[in-house]
Amino acid sequence: MKTQLLFWAGILFLSTPAYSQVGINTPNPSSTLDVRGSIEGNFREITTTGASALNPTDYHVSFSGTGNSSLALPAKSATDGSTSDFTGRKYYIKNNSTSGTLTLTAAAGQIMRLGWYNANTNTFVLQPGKSATLTAGTANGWDLDADSNMNLVDYNSSTPVQAGQLLGLPAGTAYTTVPNASVTVTVPSSNAKVVLYFTGYTMIHNSAQNAYGSLRFQIVQSGAAAATYGSVSMVSWYQISNISTYSNFATVYSISNLAPGTYTFDLQARREYEGGTVGNVRVYHAIGRADVYLK
Repeated sequence: MKTQLLFWAGILFLSTPAYSQVGINTPNPSSTLDVRGSIEGNFREITTTGASALNPTDYHVSFSGTGNSSLALPAKSATDGSTSDFTGRKYYIKNNSTSGTLTLTAAAGQIMRLGWYNANTNTFVLQPGKSATLTAGTANGWDLDADSNMNLVDYNSSTPVQAGQLLGLPAGTAYTTVPNASVTVTVPSSNAKVVLYFTGYTMIHNSAQNAYGSLRFQIVQSGAAAATYGSVSMVSWYQISNISTYSNFATVYSISNLAPGTYTFDLQARREYEGGTVGNVRVYHAIGRADVYLK
């Protein structure tokens, strides 16, 4: 009888779900695992430039190479209990390079999620001095916690000119550079964005009453690579009387994916759509500014 009671008690114990909490340095754990002290994880430093990959044993990975490099994330599996099923695993990554970027790359078909206005992505560029935390999520990829805000890394502004800068814009289809409005900046990475601002005003002088016309502007890029960005803005004018006519203009234009290097940007103008007797077309107080932003 005693043997039977022990047998049934053992069956009852094994069939009842057992829930427990583990405490380290505490007799009263308040979570499944309660650690009242420091935690050590594996530390690995990548000093070479090129392609590397996260290992299953990695915890904190530091990159200190001198050139742009990449770090591949392991592929996740949707099968519970498989060796690739590591939902919840975390990696801490720091780019300690002084100049090289570190591109995090998810496996084919998988993504990294940042949230807010950031679209899901298969790659993320970690700039020098930046860090990221990766948490393995569903089978589709990872949750990424990283600074995705744009930071101002360079800017330049032209010096205002009190006198007229372009006192006689010629008629015709050719563009003319507006003097003293150029700006020069350095782009540190292809992940940077250049935002250009040009402001000023036009004066139409000695035109007949009811004359009219427009000015079209373009931006010319020189330096590390040459390019022309046409039709960035326009301004129209109409001569109501024989008194000179003034019109303000403002141009804002952004450029992405430039190769690293130094660039100069100039504003150019040309006359269009004119009617009546047009006199002297002038540009005054044109000022340029360039801001370089980097994630």
